[in-house]
Amino acid sequence: MAPDRAVLLSRLINIVALLGLIGVLAGSLHLQFGVGEQPCPLCIVQRSGMIGLAVGPIMNLLWGMNPRHYALSILAAVVGAAGSTRQILLHIADPNDPGYGPEVFGWHLYTWALVTFIVAIVGCALLIMWQAPFTAGDRGVLHDAHPLRPLVTGAIVWLSLLVIIWIFIDLAVIGVYILPECGLGECPDDPANTAGLAEPWGWIAVLSAGIVAAVIAAVLERRWKAKQAAGS
Repeated sequence: MAPDRAVLLSRLINIVALLGLIGVLAGSLHLQFGVGEQPCPLCIVQRSGMIGLAVGPIMNLLWGMNPRHYALSILAAVVGAAGSTRQILLHIADPNDPGYGPEVFGWHLYTWALVTFIVAIVGCALLIMWQAPFTAGDRGVLHDAHPLRPLVTGAIVWLSLLVIIWIFIDLAVIGVYILPECGLGECPDDPANTAGLAEPWGWIAVLSAGIVAAVIAAVLERRWKAKQAAGS
């Protein structure tokens, strides 16, 4: 595969991976703000693992493909998987324990989180073995060493900025709302639920982060295009 195509395919894979993580985080945030079910300490550990898992793809998109970036994601996935496994074991120890939170296709969200972390570990390991993107001289979407067609390049820049900004917005929301629940001490094992937002306002509130991210990404992508045009 040509170096340009290898880099483009790698970027698309990283963007899709971040979109998947955004989907998982959107579901958990909707559960918190839409339904009103507050996260337990192990849930927060798993959310932190998801955010850490996003670090590798974000670094790949901004600074170029590097196996060390994938390694960081693997480490974060191991931490998140440990939290998921701990929560699973806590609830299967008692046969009468119904589990924590709702089920999706028969599995609780912490079980799906474990599946997500395992898939991420395997996926990152496979991508590390694919050497072509690492030897292509990629320096990131904003410093493309192998320019593609302008339309494709602009779309990749916008998509990359969109998912990165969306992740950071979710991180800010998670960080801000931990304080009222946990304060400066330990988080409660079984936090009290809140009223939550009536549907569809729950999903609207959660997905509004994507709208904000899309607008900011569009502004930054236009500035990037103007800078590229001025430089040429």
